[in-house]
This record gives sequence, C-alpha cells and structure tokens, in this order.
Amino acid sequence: MKGFTNPDGWVRLDFAGGWNGDKKNAFTGAGLTADEASVQKLVLRLANYRKQSSALKTGKMMQFVPKDGVYVYFRYDDSQTIMCVMNPNEREMEIDFSSYAERTAGFTMANEITTGTQITLGNKLKIPAMTMWVLELKK
Repeated sequence: MKGFTNPDGWVRLDFAGGWNGDKKNAFTGAGLTADEASVQKLVLRLANYRKQSSALKTGKMMQFVPKDGVYVYFRYDDSQTIMCVMNPNEREMEIDFSSYAERTAGFTMANEITTGTQITLGNKLKIPAMTMWVLELKK
C-alpha cells in the first residue's frame, strides 16, 4: 500500500506470508511487524463482521455528497443500518447528524465496528483526522 512513490510494479508484488522461503507468515502472523499485524487484525474484524451483517451483504445503499471532504454513506435493510463516515482530512471534522436524518432518525446509539467503541449519537460529533468510522446504528 506504500507503493505509490516507488516503481509501479511494486504494488503488484507477490503476497508475502506462508509460502516456502517467506520470512513472514500472514496466515499464522509469525514475523509480521506491529503495523502488519494491526492491519491483519482490522481486516479480520471487518471480514467477520461483514459475514454476519445483513445490511452489508444484501442491503440497500444511500450515499451523500461529500461535505468538506467528508464522505458519508449508509448500507441498510429492515433489520440493520450501517453508517460509514470517511474523514480524509488532516484535521478533525464535525459531523452534523441532522444532515443525514433520512437515515439516522430514531437512532440514539452506535457501535463503531473497527474499535468496538459505543457512541452516543447527538446532533454533532467530531471524527478524528484520517479516520473512517463504520457505525452500526442502534435505537
């Protein structure tokens, strides 16, 4: 993922991990750096969450025009609503939930899937810089 400043072919290197001669094993985690292990853990958490999420597997999608670079979209069905908020900015940004009332009305809490953090939904929240939230909304 850091291949943007290197020769283009570097972004297509073989996946290291678990093959004969590899120093790292992405299947077992042996030899991974702390950053690599962290990314592996995040991907595993998201993949397992997706397996049990009806909204992500078969739900509808609603997206909103980005505001100040912050992109918000929803995946939802009759039993679940997921709100994804991406802040690519180098500063925290304020999210006004009333701007998304069409999908957030009636929800008071959210579980942030990547960290397990519980969030109380108010009118406004601040999302840290360079962060993506995957929020399962709760009533």
